[in-house]
Amino acid sequence: MQTQSLTIGYTEGKNHKVLQRNLNLSISKGEIISLMGQNGVGKTTFIKTITGLHPSLEGDVHYQNVAIEQLSKQTLSKKISVVLNEKPFAANLSVVELIALGRHPYSNWLGRLSTLDKEAIDTAITQTKINYLANKKLYQLSDGQFQKVMIARALAQDTDLIILDEPTAHLDLNNKIEIMLLLRTIAENGKGILISTHDLQISLQLSDQLWLFNFNKPVRYGCPEDLILQGAIEQTLFPVNDNIDLRTGTVKQLTATNGAISIIGDESSVFWTSQALHRNGFSSQDTDAEMNLNCHHDGTWHFSYKGELIIFEAIEQLLSHLKTIIKVARND
Repeated sequence: MQTQSLTIGYTEGKNHKVLQRNLNLSISKGEIISLMGQNGVGKTTFIKTITGLHPSLEGDVHYQNVAIEQLSKQTLSKKISVVLNEKPFAANLSVVELIALGRHPYSNWLGRLSTLDKEAIDTAITQTKINYLANKKLYQLSDGQFQKVMIARALAQDTDLIILDEPTAHLDLNNKIEIMLLLRTIAENGKGILISTHDLQISLQLSDQLWLFNFNKPVRYGCPEDLILQGAIEQTLFPVNDNIDLRTGTVKQLTATNGAISIIGDESSVFWTSQALHRNGFSSQDTDAEMNLNCHHDGTWHFSYKGELIIFEAIEQLLSHLKTIIKVARND
């Protein structure tokens, strides 16, 4: 799919409200692209425009060099499937009935499922690992389960491109990661995947490209690492906030008011101990700090300050003692 000089937005009376203009983008089979930008920048409008659900203001959308307006709805639905962030289906439908709707472009006028249709449905259910949900009603599903079912419906539709609008919205971290890994696998199996998302950290790790929509600025696109090094992600997603560490996708270290501590130990213990110390006003470093902390895998800490050795059984005790030592030392 390609867009050529595409301008998107909506009409207010006789006026056009432009959200993005002059978009020249393309997506191919076998790649996963994350579309990112602040709320209101036009991500959902773009998805609806390129799938024929919303008219463009200017420009064209082509699939294999044919404008999508020239393709019948049935033909287009064999090329592109879309998963929107909404539940337009009757809650009393079963999971397998919803997935079967993905075969509508291929079924006869009576809507009967052929052997090929049934095989496609079974394959989609197996790929998304939702066999245990097949006979449940939609109202019985969690949000994460429903998203997997919607992806299964798109797989059953057997299109080259799958386009998803916020597929991980409102999901817990475990389900977000599971959904994104599933989409990564689908892309590796030859489908083109375009996702509108706000999940920066996961997208940085799993996307082949990012498309960054900005307000009143040209779209930025490229591989995640290039965009980070160019500062494009910060300018797009955090234009008034410099407290995000793009190396980790987390909040930067808070101001250290209680001093620095040298921490050694196994990687996991060091990481989480550092997190607790940062939150409580300490900075951590590898060497050359007056205070030294040795983290043990069994959950104990050995702390030394000017030669004195103390053993703690819990991080709360450590923090309390550290603050006392600092207070006393600064009064000496």
